[in-house]
Amino acid sequence: MAVLPRFTAWAELDRRIWTLAWARAVNTVGLSLVMAFLGVYVVDERGYSAALYGAIALGANLTQSMTNAWAGELSDRIGRRPIMVGSLVLRALAIALLGVQILLHAPLWSLALNFVASSALRGCFEPAAYALVADIARPEQRVPAFGLQRMGINLGWAVGPAAGGLLAVVIPYGAVFFFAAAGLLVAAWTCHGLVDPREKGAGRHLERVRLRDAFAEAMSQPPVVALLLGSFLFALAHTQLFSVFAIYMTKGLGLEKDEVGLLYTINGVLVLLMQWPALGAIRRMGTAVALVGSSLVFACGFGLIGAADGFAGGAIAIAVITVGEVLFAPAHQAAAAESGDAARLGKSFGLVGFVQMLGVATGPLLGGALFDAIGHHHMWMWGAVAGVCLALAATFAIYARLAARARR
Repeated sequence: MAVLPRFTAWAELDRRIWTLAWARAVNTVGLSLVMAFLGVYVVDERGYSAALYGAIALGANLTQSMTNAWAGELSDRIGRRPIMVGSLVLRALAIALLGVQILLHAPLWSLALNFVASSALRGCFEPAAYALVADIARPEQRVPAFGLQRMGINLGWAVGPAAGGLLAVVIPYGAVFFFAAAGLLVAAWTCHGLVDPREKGAGRHLERVRLRDAFAEAMSQPPVVALLLGSFLFALAHTQLFSVFAIYMTKGLGLEKDEVGLLYTINGVLVLLMQWPALGAIRRMGTAVALVGSSLVFACGFGLIGAADGFAGGAIAIAVITVGEVLFAPAHQAAAAESGDAARLGKSFGLVGFVQMLGVATGPLLGGALFDAIGHHHMWMWGAVAGVCLALAATFAIYARLAARARR
């Protein structure tokens, strides 16, 4: 009987939410073909330090954080669809160019510039897409709607890294970027057919809000402050899974690229299997408890990476982290939607995306520095990441109390 309500919750969602989940899956397949191994290419094949790659990723993600806030607010006024489609098409061109640069062994500075441009374009897509989901779904549908988006992303991660690892064995790594660009174009074509309520003039009366003013308003609301801090800490920890983790597994534990790709596939497959029951768990415990509990699960999972001594240990750690993901992601996006003005959901998701991308920007730099300094002390390195997750749990416990007090 518990299964039926969850199935009904998904079955009742607007078709556009399903279409967006499919677009995310195709988009993620394309990007995860190559991005999971970009750090390995820079560090392993080109011989640069992990800290230098972290610095490049820092610049790229800081740029993305700015475009997150800008594009989210802009989508409130001109519509979600034009921003989503335009950013996907332009990013496809940037990714194809990046593949050419790698095939030609272009200087690192030129790769870095294109990496920054690609990241900025991604920042345009995410807040507009999440805001469109919140526009379409009723408040009680948001947790299953955002859970479905997460499944789309992880379907891409289930296929992309494994396929990318195998393709890199038979064709040059740079050529794999052309497959990624094709995936982005397919996602753009999918999003182009969506009916966007904002394009009918719903946001034309809204005035432009500067980032400084948006933050000033957010800082006057204690629950929003806690939500933004938690978003930063989550990204700071979770980014390690898609940055230094691959470097650690190849250089620290001696795994091959196809084995690392398989670990990411395990993550994606488990999300597809566990997201359904996780939605029922979130409904029973509430979003606040789900956020705190999933943060503690993350701490356990990252600690297990430090205890791993091969593929099997890495797979166990990935499985535990995945349990945290399927609880955290829908609850976090639902909390972001609840925190904002219904007329300016793009601004709300833009702010959350801004601080989250600051964490994503800082994450590779932190992970790279930890790897260079104490990477040979496995438990110390990953114990530091687990400590960030404990701080995350404390932050969302404070958020839960503040949000409950605000509702009363």
